[in-house]
Amino acid sequence: MKQRDTIHAALTWVFLCLCVVLNGQQLVNPSFEGATGVAKSPQGWQAYGNASSPDTQPGVWQVTKEAAHGFSYISMVCRGFSIYDSYQHESILQNLQNPLVAGAQYHYSIDLAFSKHFKADTITFNKPAKLRIWGINEMQQKELLWESDAISNTDWQTFYFDVNPTQRTPTLILEAYYTQLPKYCGNVLIDNMQYYPLGHPNRHSVPETESPDSLLTNDIDLNEYNLPNKIDGREVEQHKELVFKGNKLTITIWDNRTYDGDIVSLFLNEKLILVAFEISKNRLDIEIEIEEGKEYYLTLFAHNLGKIPPNTAALYISDGNQKKFLTLSSDLNKCEAVKVKINKEQE
Repeated sequence: MKQRDTIHAALTWVFLCLCVVLNGQQLVNPSFEGATGVAKSPQGWQAYGNASSPDTQPGVWQVTKEAAHGFSYISMVCRGFSIYDSYQHESILQNLQNPLVAGAQYHYSIDLAFSKHFKADTITFNKPAKLRIWGINEMQQKELLWESDAISNTDWQTFYFDVNPTQRTPTLILEAYYTQLPKYCGNVLIDNMQYYPLGHPNRHSVPETESPDSLLTNDIDLNEYNLPNKIDGREVEQHKELVFKGNKLTITIWDNRTYDGDIVSLFLNEKLILVAFEISKNRLDIEIEIEEGKEYYLTLFAHNLGKIPPNTAALYISDGNQKKFLTLSSDLNKCEAVKVKINKEQE
């Protein structure tokens, strides 16, 4: 019996270690979805270092390229001599929900491109940069995990790479950097950083989440009021209506029940505002702006069923004065929605 118990304990340990490796990192907002603007970081990401902050594109600094995935992406620059931040380079970080484990291997892909027309104020950032990905441990010790060559392609290109940390890594940093000296003004465009728990697609595997590429507006059926009837063939069921006075809303999403790996997207009518997000106890804020006199469906789309079906997300919606709580539940056959509108004259 003791030998059987020992074997059982060993197998349990191997299984738990395997789970850590396979679930090792589902990124928050891997598609960099967010409001576009100068020095604006998408939800789940934050600027890092002493340089200027990355920008959410398109539409900033004469960069008009469409996103490779979803609706937005980020740009980062490295600088030679300039008006300010001379010889510095931009970076962005994410604190991982589950740290990378020393000695494990993780499989990622990322879409990269270059803009020939990037001009900020009077400075032209018209040379290719490269992307470096760093890991940082709790002692703020950095480890270079991967770097690209010079990104000179103006069309999006997908790069597959492996990460092999030698230390526990709770934080990833994405950094634009020079490909040669002397230092110069260059840029790199970044989108769609995906994690593959069982290996890259070219190794006969599949990504951890269903790709949201099929969830764009051409796969959404709208009714005569321009509200969604179906998303990707799934019926949209509206069960509640919320009315606010202010038109700038903050949506907070998290899992207020047992964490079970639910992965969801959020639609505001036909617009995708959150892409393939794994809900957890960590709360994520999404800022939106809606028009008075127009009705909106906020719809939860399920990418999986988690361990405890259906997918259920807790939400707060606030206009700065009113804060309302609700839950939405969706599965692989239907999507639940809440109707949201503005009435500034309400009591």
